Amino acid sequence: MGELSTYIKVTNFDYTNTPVASLRPKFNYRLADHEALPLLTIVTPFYNTGEVFYETAQSVLQQSFQQFEWIIINDGSNEPKSIEILESFRKRDSRIRVIDHNKNSGLPYARNTGIKEAKSPYILFLDSDDLLETTAAEKWYWFMITNPGCAFVKGYTVGFGAQNYLWVRGFHQGKGFLQENLIDVTSLVRKNILERVGGFDESLRSGYEDWDLWLKCADYGFWGATIPEYLNWYRRKESYTVRWKAFEKPRTYSYLMRKRYPKLYYQHFPEFSASPHVLMDNIKGGFNILEKSKPRLMMIIPWLSMGGADKFNLDLVKQLTQRGWEITIATTLISDDPWWQEFTKLTPDVFMLHRFLSINNYPNFLNYLIQSRHPDIILVTNSEFGYALLPSLRSCFPETIFIDYCHMEEEEWQDGGYPMMSLEHQQELDLTLLSSNYLRNWMIKRGGDPDHIRVCHINVDTALWQPNTMTRLKVRQTFGVSDELPIILYAARLCDQKQPLLFAKTIKKLIEKHLNFLAIVAGDGPDRGKLDKFINRNRMKGYVKVLGALGNDQVRELMQASDIFFLPSKWEGIALSIYEAMACGIAVVGADVGGQSELVTQGTGILVKPTGNLEEDARLYAEVLTRLISDHAERENLGRSARSRVVREFNLDMMIDNILSYIVYAKSIKKATIVEEYKCEESKGLAARVAAEYSTRTQTSIELLNNRWEPPSWRLRLYFWLRAKLYPFYNYGKLRRWKWVIKLKEIVAHVLKQGIVEEP
Repeated sequence: MGELSTYIKVTNFDYTNTPVASLRPKFNYRLADHEALPLLTIVTPFYNTGEVFYETAQSVLQQSFQQFEWIIINDGSNEPKSIEILESFRKRDSRIRVIDHNKNSGLPYARNTGIKEAKSPYILFLDSDDLLETTAAEKWYWFMITNPGCAFVKGYTVGFGAQNYLWVRGFHQGKGFLQENLIDVTSLVRKNILERVGGFDESLRSGYEDWDLWLKCADYGFWGATIPEYLNWYRRKESYTVRWKAFEKPRTYSYLMRKRYPKLYYQHFPEFSASPHVLMDNIKGGFNILEKSKPRLMMIIPWLSMGGADKFNLDLVKQLTQRGWEITIATTLISDDPWWQEFTKLTPDVFMLHRFLSINNYPNFLNYLIQSRHPDIILVTNSEFGYALLPSLRSCFPETIFIDYCHMEEEEWQDGGYPMMSLEHQQELDLTLLSSNYLRNWMIKRGGDPDHIRVCHINVDTALWQPNTMTRLKVRQTFGVSDELPIILYAARLCDQKQPLLFAKTIKKLIEKHLNFLAIVAGDGPDRGKLDKFINRNRMKGYVKVLGALGNDQVRELMQASDIFFLPSKWEGIALSIYEAMACGIAVVGADVGGQSELVTQGTGILVKPTGNLEEDARLYAEVLTRLISDHAERENLGRSARSRVVREFNLDMMIDNILSYIVYAKSIKKATIVEEYKCEESKGLAARVAAEYSTRTQTSIELLNNRWEPPSWRLRLYFWLRAKLYPFYNYGKLRRWKWVIKLKEIVAHVLKQGIVEEP
């Protein structure tokens, strides 16, 4: 896939939460211009599909890319209910056309009908019982227009129904298609390529017609790509061989493909590489312009990762959507995005740019996204690329309010980190929001305008984060510890800022004092290896449990089960985890850095002033922790006072109220003029130069991330090998009702269950 990364983090995937599930968040995706010409065509064959088609239709009609036409080919349906369903769609939407075949002619013939009737240059194939993720068509379309050498594109697939799994195989595996068909048909294909190769082979009515199409395209020298994101849902049924006879004879069809396309097997298989450069003028905006009925916020953030700043973003999205806002999110850094599921639970309009665009096309897409959604507010937070684009975005969208949010300064990076970037772009920002008064004073000392800088503490949901006796007992039982044993929790990203080695050295000193306690580490990061090595070398495993990265719910339960929260940060704004720990009513021991003393005051926790010497800091922290481990009453008093303070002064509702009031304030003080030398068209050239500069910086990040991709487990590889070998025999036995054959399949599936779900 050229520059694009191929790794996406998945945890606890919910197969019941399909794109049309009632719990999915909504967004008003409706075209402002109902007469706009279609830019892509969705082609769906329909043969006695039944009511499940309503789900497919819902996933189409709620697409974020609305400038489409949908051709439904009625391939000779004869069931009354199915005919009734089709009739209901004939006049439902002007973008929908139902084309009738007099008799059932098969999927290849039906799809070819759709290809001939299509009015757009791109065709999205979707079967009548499958589903699209809300942003699928939009991401595929943008990938295609920014990669003119790509013949077709799809994403990763969710299998659901009779069998649940995550499928990460696809066009990026190239020659793998010589052995088997690696994908379902749901994809976006250039119409001119389909016309060039002659479309689907209409003689292949019993299956594998899509496999034949991909190899036929390859034979002509065309190939495609996979966007590393789950973008379509493939409905699995109990058995496919009843209708698709080809599935009974996979070896026969493998031989057929080899016979049809010998050049691919013995000479050359085409490859696709992403296009890093597409001139800005090649892609014009002004399409897929959506209606707006609610206030909208667009967030430009670095990633969908795990951390305090990211949790603030998550809380902000959750609270604003509950108050009627629609939120669009664009990320600008390479990441495995472990919290993508958390964010898409709150808004469907989420774009991890590195998954479907080269960085040179970020400015173009962001301009398009603003034109399409026309947000009231654009919020930049912790995105270096977002700050660099501010002059361009501000000049192109002078009526939009631009705000940024900064969490902390970083003197060792970019002369101060994001707050310094904010100062450099004061002229393009209407308002700057900060996490602490400490940071406000820091910025004002460096030339910040006090009238345009406001403090908005990040706060915490005290109804969610609160003490829970039942959870405390349950979690402690899982660790096999009594209610009396003190638990010290260290929950953080394992990186230099959070100083995991200082944590470990402090715990070592406690062990040397022969104190009774358990230390739990919840988190992951670049320093995980160093931490593990230190713990192993010093034989601390009996006292320390390292759990790795956990979800919000799991971290909350750990806090409710703990007695002390310990976070020896090197620098902070105000750590969100300390807000959460205080809300859970446990004693906090942290670093007196940044604005932490604005939250942790006398009697609500203990802050230690770092000396900068690792050994000395470990000694100071160990002294405080020794006292708290030994004094149950002091721990309880600190925890009780801490919770009282955050409930009274730092509740999450207060934060959202402040944000909304500052939005009103930003509108009232909005700058009447913008930088004169930046005209919109000229600024796009600036944006292109910014993208080119950042492109050279990100290649290493992409390579490192791709190296993290893990191959399928041995169970998964064994499962597919057994399936290929035994499936014909299984179908033979099933037709003859050999119960033991069916039972054998159930046993094998049970043994290999974890491997069937491919979660890299």
